[in-house]
Amino acid sequence: MTYLTQLRTFIEAYRLGSLTQASERLGITQPAVSSHIRTLEVQLKKKLFIRHARGIDPTAIAHDLARSIGSHIDNIEIAFNTVQARASNIAGTIHMAAPGEFLNARLAPVLAVLMSHDIKVRIHPGGKDKIYSLLDEGAIDLAITASQPDSRALGYQGIEKETFVLVAATNWVKRNLQKSILPDNLLSQSLIAYDEDLPLIRQYFQQVFNIQIDVQPAAIVGDLRMVLSLILEEQGYSVLPEYLCKSQLKDGSLILLHQPINPPTNNLYLVWNRGNLRHPRVVFAKECLLREFEKI
Repeated sequence: MTYLTQLRTFIEAYRLGSLTQASERLGITQPAVSSHIRTLEVQLKKKLFIRHARGIDPTAIAHDLARSIGSHIDNIEIAFNTVQARASNIAGTIHMAAPGEFLNARLAPVLAVLMSHDIKVRIHPGGKDKIYSLLDEGAIDLAITASQPDSRALGYQGIEKETFVLVAATNWVKRNLQKSILPDNLLSQSLIAYDEDLPLIRQYFQQVFNIQIDVQPAAIVGDLRMVLSLILEEQGYSVLPEYLCKSQLKDGSLILLHQPINPPTNNLYLVWNRGNLRHPRVVFAKECLLREFEKI
């Protein structure tokens, strides 16, 4: 006797930590979910979950079972839905989230490929917290993030590595850094940041110069595109992802203030809600995006 349906239900409940959410994601009743779990528990002669008011906690045997079969269940569903996508009309709507600056600089050509297949795209700009909230709710199908998800309900794959560069407007450098571009000299100049904690800037100075900085920025704007605009207006310097300012570095309006052998980098990931991969259109979009990012 096959228990594929019950195992699929188990994986969904395990990843979501809730029988109610599993029933909603699978489109079946909660009693059906409970029945599937009980069937497996009878066969295993072990409890899979400890039930409580807030949801369910996996037992040791549940963790072991999920590790053993989770990827196989995913691969079966992905393979089936990939064939289904080739055999059916995949037209429809995909919901996707990503940081605004990445959307602006990198995503348009990739999304154009999806649109050429009659797939409508709905974009949800936002930062890390918003993106993961939308993924956890199942409100979006795919997302671009700068961090690996820690939820069992989410899958991911690396798509590219962003390099961080220390930049300023060429004319600003000529006017303000005539003597040298040493770290101490830089820290006395106007710094433009996108966050009060200066994450990119602290990472750069720590890794490249081995300096822990404690400075007050001249301006804090919550969008790296605005940081770039202020730099181009010759208001100061900052650390930016190279993809965001590549054209300005090429045309000479911006200049690199330092060129380390090993500049700071960060990995970017395509993240998906595993439950949404049951839709052939989402599987097609995921595979299409991964192929397109390989070309970039």
